[in-house]
Amino acid sequence: MRRCVLILAAAVAAVLLLGAEGPQSVYGPSAPGDSAFVRVLNLLPDPVRVSLGATRIGPVAASTVSSYRAVTPDIYLVRAGGKQLEVVPKSGAWLTLACTPQGIILFDDPPHTNPARAQVFLYNLTAIPRLDLRTADGKTAVVPGVKSGGSAQVVLNAVSVALSLFDNGALVKPVGTVPLQRGSSFSVFALGSGAGVSVLVVKADVKVD
Repeated sequence: MRRCVLILAAAVAAVLLLGAEGPQSVYGPSAPGDSAFVRVLNLLPDPVRVSLGATRIGPVAASTVSSYRAVTPDIYLVRAGGKQLEVVPKSGAWLTLACTPQGIILFDDPPHTNPARAQVFLYNLTAIPRLDLRTADGKTAVVPGVKSGGSAQVVLNAVSVALSLFDNGALVKPVGTVPLQRGSSFSVFALGSGAGVSVLVVKADVKVD
């Protein structure tokens, strides 16, 4: 009987330890179960460093995106490029901080939880009122109707696909072929305005200290 009790206690301890380490993310390494995750998109001309308590992100070079970093849920005042924004990441949240000349924009990124499929985000950081992410031939909407300053996402079958940006049916910018893989999450950032629209495509990952 004593041996059975010891075995049961050991099993319970193992489960508790596993839970304390947090769930394995499809983005990469796991982190404490109560963590939030934050990454930085730098649209400023110089590298930026962002601090959220003990977590330091950067330097992040211009026109690049950092890995997601685990942060403790709390209230933070984030500063970049002479601008500041109060950020309150909650447990389990995934956030993108876009540092722009106009200020810091906060995006809430729904986490990818389906390891059998792929996830695609479109972030509209252009002056175009609504952007569609479609297949390159324009026939199939992938992420439609994303407002300027907003984002949206979709979960897809994991196949490589050629994509382009469209404005009300008119081609804005080719994105190229995105190699969607099982469990992967890709972000398509539409940047600039008019003929100067550019595209940044990034595969999401996590960096855990």
